[in-house]
Amino acid sequence: MSDYARPPRPDDEEERLSALSAAQLLDTQPEEVFDRVTRMACAVLGVPVSLISLVDKDRQWFKSSSGLDARETGRDVSFCGHAILSDAPFIVDDTSADARFAANPLVTGPPGIRFYAGIPIHAGPSRIGTLCIIDTAPRTLVARDLTLLKSMARTVEDLLYVRQATLESVHSLNDWMRHYGNASRSRVQALRNLLLRDHLTGLPSRVAIDSAIRDGLGASEHKGSGLLAVIDIDNLSAVNERLGHDAGDRLIALTAERLLQASGPADVAARIGGGMFAFLMRGAPDYRSAVARLAEIHELLNRAFEGTHGSIRCSLTTGYVAMGWQEADPEALLDTAHEAVRQAKALGHGLMSAYNHALGRLGHRALEHDLRAAIATDQLYLVYQPKIDFDSGDLVGCEALLRWRHPSLGLVAPCDFIPVAEESGIIVQLGRWTLDEACRQIRRWLDAGEVAPSVAVNLSPRQFLHGDIVEGVRASLAAHGIPAGLLELELTETVAVRDIDRVIAIMHELKRLHVSLSIDDFGTGFSSLSYLMRLPVDQLKIDRSFISHLVTDQRAQALVKGVIDIGDGLGMRVIAEGVETPAQASLLSVLGCSVMQGYFFGRPMSPDQLEEALRVPAGKRRTGALMRSADGA
Repeated sequence: MSDYARPPRPDDEEERLSALSAAQLLDTQPEEVFDRVTRMACAVLGVPVSLISLVDKDRQWFKSSSGLDARETGRDVSFCGHAILSDAPFIVDDTSADARFAANPLVTGPPGIRFYAGIPIHAGPSRIGTLCIIDTAPRTLVARDLTLLKSMARTVEDLLYVRQATLESVHSLNDWMRHYGNASRSRVQALRNLLLRDHLTGLPSRVAIDSAIRDGLGASEHKGSGLLAVIDIDNLSAVNERLGHDAGDRLIALTAERLLQASGPADVAARIGGGMFAFLMRGAPDYRSAVARLAEIHELLNRAFEGTHGSIRCSLTTGYVAMGWQEADPEALLDTAHEAVRQAKALGHGLMSAYNHALGRLGHRALEHDLRAAIATDQLYLVYQPKIDFDSGDLVGCEALLRWRHPSLGLVAPCDFIPVAEESGIIVQLGRWTLDEACRQIRRWLDAGEVAPSVAVNLSPRQFLHGDIVEGVRASLAAHGIPAGLLELELTETVAVRDIDRVIAIMHELKRLHVSLSIDDFGTGFSSLSYLMRLPVDQLKIDRSFISHLVTDQRAQALVKGVIDIGDGLGMRVIAEGVETPAQASLLSVLGCSVMQGYFFGRPMSPDQLEEALRVPAGKRRTGALMRSADGA
């Protein structure tokens, strides 16, 4: 089987697309009321993935997704495109045994769909999308579960109706108040507040922030000093999974309390979905003062929270844009602030960053399109950052890092294109290319008679859990004929505990290939030590966020010492990343960690530069001398 069934267009396609557009749902931010439905579907029906999918002209876009990172796929590969052809449930018990879908890329590749069940959702008489559930193993949906799925789909329709009615009601109320002034203002205002308030936090909702932004854009006195920020709780899903959704809701509420306490009389704080907030700052004397005040609020929000489960340390990331950045409407400005927080997250959790206009020249979809072309046109390359044993000065390995030289934009930073690759699914192809290129480079070093260092390659969550990673590693090792001991695979801590039994099974298969396994960014997730005892890993990498405060913060020292002791006790080598100063390196050595990586020893470098670094006397490597040439990325 080499082909698969594309979904045909329904007879009412024009009316259906019109209804979808009128619903004002496409490309909007996540909303907790819809996310609760998909989470409930996964939990109650025992499936790994549930989606609220809206079928657009050439794509399906997910208003809510539980268990799947992607926000959209092409319509031609979608199962939901078939499900909207009829009001009847659309169910495929085993896709691999169904001639229509066995060769579908969503079956043969990630996310590996083997079971699908979708119930159409309507806007008026039109089927605009589905509530669907997906499994990676064949199954049969019993009558009780089908009834539950239908009931949840009707709930989604009710929520869509209420959402639309709310939007229309707010617009009508605004018009009424503009035309009729103060008459019955208190009663109308009470109704307006009910419609515009988030029930969990008491903060204004997305609709209210749109109105406030519109007012701010119209007020000339705020254009030079006002800013709009989007603030997002990092790893909220991990809090929900580890401590329960009540704890997650409490974290959202506590964040809202702090944000409200920090707000000035002219500011507006709103919850716009999940753990995400919008913050409109007005009244600062100038833009620099506004940014400085936002930095103080960002620091306040990143302090630990005290709750019924004890202290919860969870970072928040902030992205912001100036009110006078462009003549834009509220939706465009909020989208820009949302893009700013995405850019900030690409640099790391817990950071604050302004919108990068240079990146904004290339839209998300255009970047995705060019990234697909980059794989086939040799625009990608690897650089290598050395790992140094501080005690001996030996270069004990390196980490392969992906770079992209765009033909017109020049060098595109990983923090800009990796999130796009993750959301679109291209990350699996990038991961395969990176793995194979790293093995190819090891072969080159060996053929040149060099002492090849071990090379660490990062595995994305999607590549590890949904791609055939074991076969991919086996194929690359065989194709280039390199010793498996020279390849190290890095997996982040949060991924390592996402589906623990499956992760352990995959890890054991990889260990049978004799490659080395490492947990990256250790200490940033919510993993249990009991999980760590079960993982067949060789190394732990201490996250750079601990290293940056190591010299001045005794708590950071205690945490780092604890990780080192845990690693030693479990027979794992511990590596510190993000080492930038001699004081950090010396203190790490005293604490018992000798293997380090960071700008103090060397920035990412080309293969030729790494060969030169291998020839530097060990004593000079300990000082960082001659190890600072960068690749320009």
